Amino acid sequence: MSDQELAFDNEVFVFETVMRVRNTEIDAGQHLTLESLTALLTEARQRFLHSRSIKEIDADYQGLLVNNLQLSFNGRVRVREELLFEVGVERLSDNDGDIVIKVTRMHDGSLVARARLHFINFDFRSNKVTALNTTIKTALELR
Repeated sequence: MSDQELAFDNEVFVFETVMRVRNTEIDAGQHLTLESLTALLTEARQRFLHSRSIKEIDADYQGLLVNNLQLSFNGRVRVREELLFEVGVERLSDNDGDIVIKVTRMHDGSLVARARLHFINFDFRSNKVTALNTTIKTALELR
């Protein structure tokens, strides 16, 4: 997919968190490894959901499940560099949506990576996709 598909409107971002790069998260060329970036994006996503009081799996055994991930690497990073993760929601519907994340360097604001995580609501008890409940949908729509 082209880089154009991962261009986001800055007004979509409603949450920020900062994480420091560890030595084990970069390769010899000072790029975040695919595994490390995915783990950092997952952590940013979980912090965002926690800030909205959305549990990973609720009392009804339902939770948001990422079923598609788009990534764009845009720059190298150094060990112990602080990265800003800006998180927002796009294309929210009754059944699914996209969590978008922009990763920049704290010291100069330059772009490191962009990601789009498509999610669905999954019922782990019945093992099927279900519609988003009103509580989750309302929490995700808040600006």
